[in-house]
Amino acid sequence: MLREKHNRLFRDLIFIFLSLLIVSVAVFSLSSFSSGSISYYVLGESADESSVKELSSSLGLERPFIIRYLEFLKSFFTFNWGKNIQGYEIRSLIAKRFSVTVEVLLLTLILSLPLSILASCSAMKKQRGLWDRGSDLLVLFIMSLPSFSIAILLMLIFSVSIPFFPTSGFVPLSLSLPGNLRTVFLPSLSLALMHGALYVRVLKKSLRRELCSEYVLGARARGKGWQDIIYREAFPPASLSLLSLASQSVSSLIAGSAVTETVFALPGLGSLIVSASLARDTQTVSILIMLIALTVSITSIAARILISCMSRRGGVDG
Repeated sequence: MLREKHNRLFRDLIFIFLSLLIVSVAVFSLSSFSSGSISYYVLGESADESSVKELSSSLGLERPFIIRYLEFLKSFFTFNWGKNIQGYEIRSLIAKRFSVTVEVLLLTLILSLPLSILASCSAMKKQRGLWDRGSDLLVLFIMSLPSFSIAILLMLIFSVSIPFFPTSGFVPLSLSLPGNLRTVFLPSLSLALMHGALYVRVLKKSLRRELCSEYVLGARARGKGWQDIIYREAFPPASLSLLSLASQSVSSLIAGSAVTETVFALPGLGSLIVSASLARDTQTVSILIMLIALTVSITSIAARILISCMSRRGGVDG
């Protein structure tokens, strides 16, 4: 058993390493293709060749690809990320914005997971009923909308028509808890609605499958109530698919936060990716994408371990 755990840990570490290696090659290759225009973007299209070459040389763009790539890997793993094209420390920029994005993502999960569980289980109490069919239509409607449209719609309702939440800005948690929650609630709610719709769709499908299983039919034959069957018999195995989906949606949550943070003017990592991309700051963008890839890999492995433990416990209890 101990040897099996060591082998699994070794495979997980190999998975993280290979994932980062593939992402790093792809990101650095794409950034290298666009590096030639950085000097002209900084100095202007009318800059002379000598100034362009001098800036390219100072940025290290004239060195061979493999050398720059190995230095990029070394700098990433040693946290020596250097400066962006504006001269600011990349590590300081990311550190300042990290907590904002984490707070938005955590609040998104806190809102989306309980709401999706409640909506899915409530719909299963009367399958093909009004709430079941209505929730399906609502899920399809939300999933058909672009992510930014939900943010704008919430802003129009709760910031313009009902001026309770601010349209932009961020209040740190250290300054004011109510002010902090008011600034991050609408961005988190817009992400929660989009991802909660997907969670409801997957969880309802899993619940329907579990409710047709033999052990559920046996529980009904023993006289258990329908609500007790849904929450105690069908939901625990069905929740494994929800947990797997939630871990896989980390990357889409971060991608959605880029749009949401830009709409609500939040100083998070998502808006930093957008601003760095517009400024052709390839170093900052590459570091951020590597961090996202590392986060997604670790989250996927943690979720897989948790699902494995829950499955074994369920098998033992069964």
